Amino acid sequence: MTLKQAVASGDVLAMLKAQRRLIATSLVEAAENTRPQFNNELNKLHALIRDEEERVAALAQAKADADESAAAASDDDSFDPLDL
Repeated sequence: MTLKQAVASGDVLAMLKAQRRLIATSLVEAAENTRPQFNNELNKLHALIRDEEERVAALAQAKADADESAAAASDDDSFDPLDL
């Protein structure tokens, strides 16, 4: 996904990864005196990507837990003593 596509999608993780690809590509062709800056930016992006992946995983886990709780509650709600 290009950076433009990632921005249009609104997906933060996709945007960070697209930025990382752009910087990595630029690093290969960068002048010697700008390489440290590119490396610093890559290190920052790696940390941001890791944090965003953890946030997304935590949200997914919370959603799965909520769905599981809702399913368990609906099982209890479906009990009708008149069916006995």
